[in-house]
Amino acid sequence: MSATLSLSSFMAVLRWPFTKPVKVAQQIIHQPSKAFPVVDFLKGLSVLMVILFHIFFAVFFLFKKDPVKLQQFVDSIPAWLSFVLSFDKAVDIFFMLSAFLLSYALLKVYDKQRFIHIRRFYLHRFFRIYPVFLVALLLYGLADIHKLITDGWYSLLFIENIFSKGIIPVQWSLSIEMQFYLILPFLLLFLAKSSRPIMWIIILIAASIGLRFWVALQHPVIYQTHWYQFFDSASGKVYMDNMYYVIQSRITPLFLGILWALLYWRYPLAKINLSKSSVAILWALGLTVIYMTMRFPIYYPDSYYFEHFNETLNLLVVTLHRIVFSMAILGLVLLAHYQVKQENPLSLFQKIKKSVVEWKGWRLLSEVAYPMYFFHFPFIVLAWVIVLGTIDVQSIQQVSLYKIPFAYVLAVLMTLYFSLLLHFWVEARFIKYGKQIETKWFGGHNATTNKR
Repeated sequence: MSATLSLSSFMAVLRWPFTKPVKVAQQIIHQPSKAFPVVDFLKGLSVLMVILFHIFFAVFFLFKKDPVKLQQFVDSIPAWLSFVLSFDKAVDIFFMLSAFLLSYALLKVYDKQRFIHIRRFYLHRFFRIYPVFLVALLLYGLADIHKLITDGWYSLLFIENIFSKGIIPVQWSLSIEMQFYLILPFLLLFLAKSSRPIMWIIILIAASIGLRFWVALQHPVIYQTHWYQFFDSASGKVYMDNMYYVIQSRITPLFLGILWALLYWRYPLAKINLSKSSVAILWALGLTVIYMTMRFPIYYPDSYYFEHFNETLNLLVVTLHRIVFSMAILGLVLLAHYQVKQENPLSLFQKIKKSVVEWKGWRLLSEVAYPMYFFHFPFIVLAWVIVLGTIDVQSIQQVSLYKIPFAYVLAVLMTLYFSLLLHFWVEARFIKYGKQIETKWFGGHNATTNKR
């Protein structure tokens, strides 16, 4: 009898790494629906976009020192499909979502209590972010222990995007969010008490656009250089350090997220009644704007844009392409939210909403988006090793475009598997532990415990 039990226990241990992630995924999928399904949709879509972008970026990195091979790979991508090379704009969606969720939660707390508990907000952010972040910092740091010891404190303080790039490849974006969180509760207190919060946030949005424009203007190389000349050059570093990694150039989507929250907070029951044709035109316009903004940056030297290069136009495009993208996303979200719904449940809009936006798979990806964002890099490398069948970089003469989907699917599945385990062992446990401490220190549950 004991031998049978021992064998069963042993088999259960062997099955655990395969069965546990599936059980965790099922539990997440069967959670009650969220108040705003579009949030899960956008967050899940964004993490898939980021992984696909870095699948392409891996090839760029592989051929970084061989511009001929790199250009051959770029030329193999059809021009109409080049928008996938701008999937890093998903980070702007992440920024907007993060600001919206936190701002809306804090505004709801203000409604109930007429104040925002700032210490509770920071405590919640600590338990939501730091546990998984520390795991990532340690695992990535194993690749360069010396850098971890000497520069790790930059990462711990979330200032590495300013002073020291490197240990975690994507930490710069989290650092921007953490820097933003320092002012968020104070800004929301001001807006909540103001009689014109929408006006003030629009002023901040306009100021942030002006700031991004000013940053680009202060470094002429940013708008005078053709995009494809940025690769492996000092001018490329100037662009990244001033327009990509720092909060002063990337804060606009965060302010847009606050605007989103303020509109839902101030006008929860507002509706706009547009004709079907008007709605169709607005959706077509919004999707067209999104697609056009994702056609920049342009990687083709022989494109019309570079054949008739104009520095003034390039300055405007460099400044605005991310901002207009984020505004178009938000515009469509608001249109879908405030538009009077058609009574017919079989209408095209309702079918799309049910089958696409409210698909349960987005809930899964949304729940583990944070660890997936942190840990997809090593799995992308592993996926490419499997697909290319070699670790000898010098032997790779070209990467066929048809191999991209295989590497992408492998990377997504492996990242999801690891993230589900990490969610079970670390993320969910510490979120629960953090809530217990919040309740012990500050009393009952409030809206600041909404997830990031």
